[in-house]
Amino acid sequence: MMARYLFFLTILPICLGFLLMAFKSEELRKRLALLTLSISLAGSVLLFIKPAQGLSLNLIADYSLLLGFNKLSGLMLIFNNLFGFLVCLYSADYTEVKNRRPYFLYLLSLVAFSNLVCLSADFILFIFSWGATLALLYAFLSLGSGPSAKKALSIVGMADFSLILGACLYIFVTGSTIMPDNQSAKLLLNQPLGWFSFILMLIGALAKAGCAPFHTWIPQAAEEAPIPAMAILPASLDKLLGIYLLARISVDFFVFNKVIAVILLTLGSLTIIFAVMLALVQHDARRLLSFHAVSQVGYMVLGFGTGTSLGIAAGIFHMINHTIYKSGLFLTAGSVGEKRKTFDLDRLGGLARYMPITFACGVCFALSISGVPPFNGFASKWMLYQGALLGLFNSEGAVMRFVYIFALIAAMFGSALTLASFIKFIHAVFLGQESAKDNKNAGEVSSGMRFSVLVLAGLCLLLGIIPGLFLKYFIQPWLGIEIIFIGAWNSRLAAGLLGAGILLGLIFWRGLKSKKLRTDNFFIGGEEPVFGPDFPATQFYRTIEELPPIKKLYSLMQLEALDLYNLLSGSLRLLAYLLFILVDRFIDLLTSLAGYLVLGLSWLLRKLHSGVLDLYLAWSLLGLLVIFVILMAR
Repeated sequence: MMARYLFFLTILPICLGFLLMAFKSEELRKRLALLTLSISLAGSVLLFIKPAQGLSLNLIADYSLLLGFNKLSGLMLIFNNLFGFLVCLYSADYTEVKNRRPYFLYLLSLVAFSNLVCLSADFILFIFSWGATLALLYAFLSLGSGPSAKKALSIVGMADFSLILGACLYIFVTGSTIMPDNQSAKLLLNQPLGWFSFILMLIGALAKAGCAPFHTWIPQAAEEAPIPAMAILPASLDKLLGIYLLARISVDFFVFNKVIAVILLTLGSLTIIFAVMLALVQHDARRLLSFHAVSQVGYMVLGFGTGTSLGIAAGIFHMINHTIYKSGLFLTAGSVGEKRKTFDLDRLGGLARYMPITFACGVCFALSISGVPPFNGFASKWMLYQGALLGLFNSEGAVMRFVYIFALIAAMFGSALTLASFIKFIHAVFLGQESAKDNKNAGEVSSGMRFSVLVLAGLCLLLGIIPGLFLKYFIQPWLGIEIIFIGAWNSRLAAGLLGAGILLGLIFWRGLKSKKLRTDNFFIGGEEPVFGPDFPATQFYRTIEELPPIKKLYSLMQLEALDLYNLLSGSLRLLAYLLFILVDRFIDLLTSLAGYLVLGLSWLLRKLHSGVLDLYLAWSLLGLLVIFVILMAR
């Protein structure tokens, strides 16, 4: 009976999505989409409580496609449908997606195929559903801009082709299309085909998750696509699917070894530092959030690179935490943009008094992504630090120790820079001086939009207070290994103490006689001030941007000189030019030479055919003489 739910979670959203296109009423389409996703969410929760054994779909002759279920896929299903429901609820009142008739069809289809990716127990079905999510990525981004959609399709499509090649090699080596689980035999990386399969599949997973260097489409898409599309794709479902595949590759498909650890730790560390440095200097809220979406992937990859059960659990936990607070941050930015019609940090400020609920949720998300207790971001990052330390303690050789130390430093340094970046974000949007007169017309967004953001903020706090319960019931059953912590951290006690501190602060603030903002003169060494007391948040880290080595890197980034898409397209244009010169022009040259040779020979023959019989007789005798010499030479 429960096995039918596996099929139900994929077919229901797709069928009802196409049915929505038949209705002209936008309000009716919104309500049916919400109803569909709420049913799908309830079904995923029920399936997690009462797991199904699996389902076989007969395709051709004796070949069947397999649907399977485990605790990890169950966890993915719940959050796939939860994010789909919350983004659908938010989108119902978001101006930019109104009157976009196919929008809810895209949303329902994306959730359905994401569910199918997680339920696939067969490589054929997995590749089909994975490819469908790429088509829907292009469809969503096309709602904003064709060039950004084309760029995303090129980068992610190339990586998906790599994934298909890797899966084909895996099938060839193992002799089966069935995807192994953590109870099956894993492939040893002791032959070239195995390594090629691992690298190709890893590229597909990292590109889907938005890891560097496959991330360059995300900042451009963030500026042009509707905010709900960014919240459901690079902020949530793409991250879930990419890291889900990385988890299967690292735990189920291949035997983990030191080389894999070095690759993942290095990629994760560089992604953290590279992306957070770029986020620091952004002046557009959407680009700032998009670079942080890339940076946080580095933590997840780093967790799997530790090779420890604690690190792998931390990678999965951070994947869930990231999708919660990153979706919340995009939706918070969308709420601000909905009211102020801009995302430029220089033109925002002072919105906390007009949008207090949005402000409170934004602070919650900012603290979560920065790894500040007692929020969920701290819980998963704390586990990542412990996983890296365990890997360091158990490692052998100077190279491995250096890689673990570098990864640990990168993770901590990245958290500090993330906090610095979001101090800038919160100050520029909510706490700075009002930079526009129309702030007074700004107010809270609709109740549906606020509800979506409040649910995500509540999850940030809840998973930060009770991380142990979440790990015990959602992650540990899939790993099959008890997660052992080192160090001491009582999340509930910390939450209580911090809550008490905030309460005392509010009581003290309420007791103050004057709560008005005080402006006073400032002293600058006796010099006359040549500027006012206002200091825009976008100038907070200007000195970092002006550092000589970093300034050159930033200039290259602004020119998109290190953009993978530009590098690939430039390389292909160069290859096309070389082929044009070496092949097309060469063939053209040979053709021209042959033509001139034929023309020259015909001219010579015309001269020889003068009409004089004596000359013809002489040529005939000369020809006979040549034939005679050839015959005699034999």
